[in-house]
Amino acid sequence: MNIKNLPLELQVGMMNLQQYGLLNQLAEEITIDVECSEVVSIERSGTKIHITYDTVPHFYMALARVFGMNDGKQVIEPRISKLGLMVDCSRNAVAKVDTIKKLICLMALVGYNYLELYTEDTYELPNEPYFGYKRGRYSVEELKECVEFSKIFGIEIVPCIQTLAHLKRLANWKPYFDHMDIDDILLVDDERTYALIRKMLTFCKEVFDTERINIGMDEAFRVGRGKYTDINGYRPKHEVYIRHVKKVFEMCRELDLKPEFWADGFFDINLPEDEAKTIFDGSQTPIFWSYLVGGREKYTKRYEELKKYAGQVMFGGAHWTWLGYAPDNELSDRVVDDAFDVTLEYGVDNILMTAWGDDGGECSVFTILPSMFYAAEKLYPVHVDKEKIMLTITGYTDSEWRLSDALNKLVPNTEKETNAAKWLLHNDFLIGLMDYNTPEYADNVYRGLLPQFEKLATRDSQFAYIFRAYEALCRVLTHKATYSKRLFDAYQKKDSVTMRNMVKELQIIKTDLTEFYDRFRTHWMNENKGFGFEVLDVRLGGMIGRIDTVSMCLTDYLEGRIEKIYELEEERLEYFCGQLQGDEAYKALHNLWSTHYTVNCI
Repeated sequence: MNIKNLPLELQVGMMNLQQYGLLNQLAEEITIDVECSEVVSIERSGTKIHITYDTVPHFYMALARVFGMNDGKQVIEPRISKLGLMVDCSRNAVAKVDTIKKLICLMALVGYNYLELYTEDTYELPNEPYFGYKRGRYSVEELKECVEFSKIFGIEIVPCIQTLAHLKRLANWKPYFDHMDIDDILLVDDERTYALIRKMLTFCKEVFDTERINIGMDEAFRVGRGKYTDINGYRPKHEVYIRHVKKVFEMCRELDLKPEFWADGFFDINLPEDEAKTIFDGSQTPIFWSYLVGGREKYTKRYEELKKYAGQVMFGGAHWTWLGYAPDNELSDRVVDDAFDVTLEYGVDNILMTAWGDDGGECSVFTILPSMFYAAEKLYPVHVDKEKIMLTITGYTDSEWRLSDALNKLVPNTEKETNAAKWLLHNDFLIGLMDYNTPEYADNVYRGLLPQFEKLATRDSQFAYIFRAYEALCRVLTHKATYSKRLFDAYQKKDSVTMRNMVKELQIIKTDLTEFYDRFRTHWMNENKGFGFEVLDVRLGGMIGRIDTVSMCLTDYLEGRIEKIYELEEERLEYFCGQLQGDEAYKALHNLWSTHYTVNCI
């Protein structure tokens, strides 16, 4: 690209895009000219591009869209001023600084203008050596490096922490026993709690170059139901919650911070207007979050409720990365379709799309690029070819990225959230907890997908490592998906011929599983710090070791050294206790490895 006519700040950004391997798929050299304007527009004439822009993020958003248009001119009218992405850095996967930088580049091109790094305890708090200990916590230097880099693209990095619940890992350590009330929830009204929170807030104020902060506050279901009740006697849960919120808001005011918080704790409280005025002063913003399709009535109720309290509200949506190894871009798109129009009608000017990690952070954040672009497309409407845009930016088309969704869907075109790739992979060979939910044709689903992933895995792209891992996962599941179900059936029929063949099949699975293990390790280490992968070592490495046990057990049975295999004597019950019947059983969602692998102690 010929960028010599660009302002210096944009030249720096363009060079970083190229350094991070983006926009390397251009077939010919193009020349870019720009001018500052209140109107955002894109114009193309052959290899000459002209862009008018009002903000730096809008320049990069407009630039990407040029690559998907023919000659002509289009005006882009943004429907919102803030579109953000939240990335989970607290569920084992802590993204490397280089991963965050690459993500910032992609966010700018897609159309996002702020990033939240969700860190429960995964940041380095001064004089708190056990805060985030052995969790891959970010150092001050790492966070500042990310903040400075983000300024190149006009991207704001907003701290996203927890100041009430979701602090289970912190509760492991003796220095914080006295700070905890119950479960993963801090002890309200205790000065030790507020000294720690003040330290958190002060850290964020000093490290991040913004007055915004996401203080969490979500899902504190049993707040005040542990030590708090023992000390203070029983208090209504909402009363305890409100006391804590007021105290944290007060500390934010003292530090000139403008807090945003997940608003579920305020739902159905019916807070009197005079009391609401003592809590909110216009600097706090509740976030109504909804990750599934719910309909207009749901949004209307919540927006009216929260705007009555705070005068303003944000929306928190979903880019589904917390289903295991593969994403669900299509589900994310439907949430966008469900939410965005009514959200904008209510004057919401800030949307935060979340990418959670839940049970181990196995899914790459880059796999949600299609749903990220889909969301941005709704907010920056323009007629462009996103297949061509995504190919130019990443080396893969939008449709090729979306193929990763299919790994989780045994029933094609299902609208239900499901994650078959994870529970099929980890379903034990002998125990078979998820057998009822596994259709006989599951192996064939992955045999059909395998050739497609084989082609994508050989692509000359910096993201090929993701598809190489998916190719290997697909190959494992061509045998593993129905193995335990077929083995149980053969055992019941005393079919020794089939069982002997299945002993041999175990070695095929072991070879394929070892290859997936190696490729997924490469994927993880490309993107994340090493912390957290010890869990995957147990899950994947343990499964490889388990194959030897199963092989020995089957061989002993077939050669008469044991009379029965106890695990295969018990009937297979439906894991969800009869809730899922027929075709619905094959759309199951179960994302906790510890309980779909075994019901015994881990």
